[in-house]
Amino acid sequence: MEVPFLLTDPKGAGRTIVLVPGGLTGWRSWTAHQDILAKNYRAIRTQLFVVESGLHGEPLPPEYSLQWECDALSKTIDGLGLEQFDLAGWSFGAAVSLSYAIHHPGRIRTLTLIEPPAIWTLRSRGPLSPEMEQDRKLIAKLAPGPVTDDELVWFTHFAGFVPPDIDPRSLPAWLSWSEHKQSLRNGDAAFAHEDDITFVRNFPHPVLLYKGTGSSGFLHKIVDILAKEFPNAVSKELPGGHAPHLASMPKFMEEFTGSIDSH
Repeated sequence: MEVPFLLTDPKGAGRTIVLVPGGLTGWRSWTAHQDILAKNYRAIRTQLFVVESGLHGEPLPPEYSLQWECDALSKTIDGLGLEQFDLAGWSFGAAVSLSYAIHHPGRIRTLTLIEPPAIWTLRSRGPLSPEMEQDRKLIAKLAPGPVTDDELVWFTHFAGFVPPDIDPRSLPAWLSWSEHKQSLRNGDAAFAHEDDITFVRNFPHPVLLYKGTGSSGFLHKIVDILAKEFPNAVSKELPGGHAPHLASMPKFMEEFTGSIDSH
């Protein structure tokens, strides 16, 4: 299957910001941010292919991978005629954004990454821990789907959306998570992806990195590695588990727009 164009939703005018969503609820997670950004910028939400296909019950192509999403993002950006832009991504979308950015540095003005599961950065420090290898086996079982409610419960704990002692089914967000659970059919795509830390070290543009207080330890380690390897990076932590830009939205937007405007 040929790599497709991703769905996009542009709003506003001015300096262009491209927003790449997480791999569960997709571009819905950027709606409120886009509404604010559109007052001063051209904010473009993108939708990951894995999310949209999951919502429609369509199977993923056999060749699907994180790189496949990177290529789709690249094709979409080219199709939009974007020469330079600010790029922001969350979770699986942040891993996609990271790999796109380090291989297309000339297109990026600033890069913002919220808890990217860029497992390859952990491997740049040595073999994965036995615990991470076990988690890979568990998440691999989500592909090719269908994903069950019990598997969704496990994922919300694994990614750090929900503390270990909380049942996610008791939370208001469960309805949206459950609606999008087939987005998780990408299985261990984040684990399988490989990239080169040298490209991170050579990336010349400003980078804003986020951890969420209380999210998974491996995601914090990834952010710490990127903070050390990017030449021009600032790392921050906000409350909210794996979704700090949602739970701490006013503070995130203040810092995010401040970073963009200062460069």
